[in-house]
Amino acid sequence: MAERRRLGVAALAVAAGVALAACAPLAPPPYATPTPVEATATASSADGFTDSERIALRVWAISCDAYRNGTAWMLDETHAVTNRHVVRDTTLIQLTDYQGREYRVASAEYSTEDDLALITIDGTFPEAATIGEEEPAIGDDLTVSGYALGGPLASVTGPYVDLRVNDLDPTGAEIYYLRLLAREGNSGSPVTDAAGDVVGVVFSSDGEKYAGAVTLPRLEAFLADDAERTEVDASC
Repeated sequence: MAERRRLGVAALAVAAGVALAACAPLAPPPYATPTPVEATATASSADGFTDSERIALRVWAISCDAYRNGTAWMLDETHAVTNRHVVRDTTLIQLTDYQGREYRVASAEYSTEDDLALITIDGTFPEAATIGEEEPAIGDDLTVSGYALGGPLASVTGPYVDLRVNDLDPTGAEIYYLRLLAREGNSGSPVTDAAGDVVGVVFSSDGEKYAGAVTLPRLEAFLADDAERTEVDASC
């Protein structure tokens, strides 16, 4: 099996050996906002986008010396889910939706156990996810919707292969192993079933044809009221 790695790692880093006294005044490169296309049988509305695409947010998380691009998705009108490694130790988080609208981040916190984080936006979002009631079955086709390489928004579909040990955290919870291409920027993307319900969250990939996802039970545990979370509070 090819080695898996976390997605959404630094997209731009300051060269080694350069001392920083403050946060680097960097800016993310421009990207193409998706253009509405002719509606398909799987699209949820006349604009051609599915429910899982409409709830997906492009994330630029800025630390003192690098950018991390990723994806988040709206859990409800004020909260979005992404990966811990996308937002941990960051000083600024920027969000935009599939139409290019920007949403201000009020706060963010991450799991102490799983690669998950919860972002609170300032304001409300018009769309929200539906969390699946049952785990996917091996062989089911699952879809990942997100901003690979920073965008544009795209969806990829592939089968759920099996439940495996997480190579990045062998003592942690097992993960869904998916046969599909996820790339940097897909970190935090929702994994949806045929009904469009969220059943997992992408966090790793071999960069070729396999991806790892946090499972539905672990997502539910993270969203529980008594879940242990740590607030993102970093400074340079």
